[in-house]
This record gives sequence, C-alpha cells and structure tokens, in this order.
Amino acid sequence: MKKRILSLALIAVLAMMLIPCAHASWTMYVSPAKGTTVNLRSTPAIVKGDKNVITKIPYGTALTVKYVSNGWACIDYGVGSYDEAYMMVKYLTYDYVAPTAANMTVNKNNADTSSKPASSSTSKSSSSSGSGDAATRFARMNEQFRSFRRIPNSFTVYVKPERATGWVNFRYAPDEKAELVRQVRLNEQLIVIGETARWYQAQDPNTGIIGYVSRFYVSTNPN
Repeated sequence: MKKRILSLALIAVLAMMLIPCAHASWTMYVSPAKGTTVNLRSTPAIVKGDKNVITKIPYGTALTVKYVSNGWACIDYGVGSYDEAYMMVKYLTYDYVAPTAANMTVNKNNADTSSKPASSSTSKSSSSSGSGDAATRFARMNEQFRSFRRIPNSFTVYVKPERATGWVNFRYAPDEKAELVRQVRLNEQLIVIGETARWYQAQDPNTGIIGYVSRFYVSTNPN
C-alpha cells in the first residue's frame, strides 16, 4: 500500500513538472546571430512556406516568455487574435543585447524626418571597431541601448512628422541609420512599451510589429 502511495505521489510530482506554470513568466531578448529579425509563429513549428509566421520581431526586442518546450519559447503576445506566439529559444537571450556588426545595416538615404520615399538599397557595415562614421554610429546606438528601460504601463502615442504630408521612420533599433521597419504617417497610433534616452520602443497595434521611433516625432495627443 505504501509503495502504491509513493508511486502515485511520484507520478503527481512528475506531472506537475511537465505542466507549464500559468503565472510564471520572464523576460528574454531577441538576439539572432545574423540578421535583424526573427520569425514569430502561431505554432511551435517551422511550416513550409512560413505560413504560420505572424510577424518578424526586431533584434533587441524584449519578450515575455511563459514557458519553453522542445526548443520553442511560448511568448505572451496578446496582439489581434494571438494571445500566445512561438519563437525558437536559440534566438533568445536572458541578457539585454547591444548591436554588433552582424546585425547592423546602414541605409544612407533614410532619416527620421524624411518626406521622400525610402531607398531600398542597404549595405552592411564592416566592423563595430572601425573608424569614422561607422564607429560613431555603433557608439551612439550602444549608448541608447544602455539607457533602455521597460515601461511597466504601456501607453499610446500618435505620430507627429514635421509636415502633415510627411512621415516618421519606424526602425528596428534606436539609431537614425538602423534598418527601416516601415514608415508611419501623421496620427498613426503606436503602443509604447519601452524607452531609451531619445527613442521609444513601440508596437504597432494593428500588426504587432515592434520597433523604435524617435521620441521627438510622437505625441500623447493626436494632431
């Protein structure tokens, strides 16, 4: 009888270990070895044609992980119809990440006050320890990343370009030369989830895409 009770107790303990805790969660950061984004998927699997890809999450983005199973992290997403989403845990790290040459792209034709169409041509910078303009950009971006903090209570901001017919660049990292995610127009809404000294980390409420926007070109009130 005692053996049976011990066996049942052991089974119960093992079962509890296999069930993810509903209330436990922790923060991890997107950190691909190469490139600037990682696929966020609706199911924990790589599907042919990437048909289960919800969006692409930029390098450096903080995500709330609910649990990890079979190499996949379950993300507390809460955008649209997706309460949860999945990312391969090998692309996540516990430590906040700063840009390196491997994931920094430069688009010389883009500026955050631009009213001209963005150029599609980009070029890789060669080294974070290089001289001149490249070294300055890395130092500036790393400074912004070091000043980053999560905002516990997110809030809505409205895009405020210099001209009503213009736009503001929404970028993957807090730097004027970082890769462009997309351009946002006057009074478009973004949900602020983090901040640096000069940038907001924000999420597009319609697509779930996360990026950075200059704090100077947004307002808490519509224009």
